[in-house]
Amino acid sequence: MYSADWILRLTRFGREARSLRGWSVPSNIWGLGVTSLLTDISSEMVVSILPAYLVVSGGLAPLALGIATGLHEGGPLLAAWLGGLVADRSARRKLTAGAGYALSAISRLGWLVMSSQTLQAIGLLVVGDRIGKAMRTAPRDAMISLSVPPARLAAGFGVHRALDAAGAALGPLLAFAILWRLPRRFDVIFFTSFVVAALGLAALALLVDEYPPDRRHRLRDKARLRWPDTVAAFGDRSVRPVLILAAAFSLVTVSDAFIYLALVQRARAGALWIPLLYTGTAIAFLLLAVPAGLAADRIGKRRVFVLGHTFLLLAYAAAFAGPAAWPVNAIGCVALLGAYYASSDGVLAAIASGVLPEGARALGLAWVATAVSLARLCNAAAFGLLWTRAGDRAAFLTFATALVVVLGFALARPAPDQAAPS
Repeated sequence: MYSADWILRLTRFGREARSLRGWSVPSNIWGLGVTSLLTDISSEMVVSILPAYLVVSGGLAPLALGIATGLHEGGPLLAAWLGGLVADRSARRKLTAGAGYALSAISRLGWLVMSSQTLQAIGLLVVGDRIGKAMRTAPRDAMISLSVPPARLAAGFGVHRALDAAGAALGPLLAFAILWRLPRRFDVIFFTSFVVAALGLAALALLVDEYPPDRRHRLRDKARLRWPDTVAAFGDRSVRPVLILAAAFSLVTVSDAFIYLALVQRARAGALWIPLLYTGTAIAFLLLAVPAGLAADRIGKRRVFVLGHTFLLLAYAAAFAGPAAWPVNAIGCVALLGAYYASSDGVLAAIASGVLPEGARALGLAWVATAVSLARLCNAAAFGLLWTRAGDRAAFLTFATALVVVLGFALARPAPDQAAPS
């Protein structure tokens, strides 16, 4: 089990967090954070209005929404690996990430000029957006990890994820405000989304350096990835446990959509509340991402990542509180989910960055992202089938039990954080 020194470390972290110095990160992190904030505003503006645009306004069957949502969640997994490979082989992580951001921006423009709402056109636009996201994520996270010292990795990712979550919260609100003033003017939303995405691309070009000035020459000299290193993550004794840890927890984690659906159905509250639940979770994530990152740097990244899944278990319980607890249980549920994401999303990237070599970091992060995505795809299919056959209570109880088992194994076999090899 974990040693009790985390209490002393947490006490020291509390004292340091009160000073502004404890919250400072390099300007590159802020530049990447602003880029992600604008891009997420653009993305969530479109995602949040798809049900109304495709089904209510467009008259398409719910199948179209299901296909769009499925493609959005799963996405083309190979693009993440390809983006990491190109970024590390060319040593041009900023350019590779920029290509991904540009592809997503073009897909936003596609919604505006789409002449007919066909399944083929919808699928093409959604896949284009997800290819862009998959291509940019690993190079972007590699640039984050190379911009901060190893001891500040989780704090750096925490600041970035906080700005990212701010975009996820603001996007649906901006779309709601436009439709409130201009009902059914989806074209205005699509155009605004494209403009915001273009501003995000400009922020990447103007605010982000390929390499931090103080480490530029050292990183350039050893930046290019060798071909034997493309699959090194599977043979590296320090990297392989991170892949297993990420995939194991992803396999037993219920997606937000199912949690929100169970919450509103159990509370008899109506589906109209679901978009606000997404926004609430993003706001909680925004508020907690930086403190969680600072805590992870102080008391251990793996410790925070593993124990953060207890928030997920409590969120399951809040979702089943019933109508008498509404809306307190909804507030508690989104707060707990925000805490879970704050202690897992950026922290996992920091854990992986801490054991991946600098020259193969983008590709290694892509392998981790691919493992998580594959596990979540299998998870969603299994959970949906179990809910259909046995009901929501049996499905949640099964996955909660599996999560407890994985938590137990992870707590019984801790591994200390390690410095990144050079």
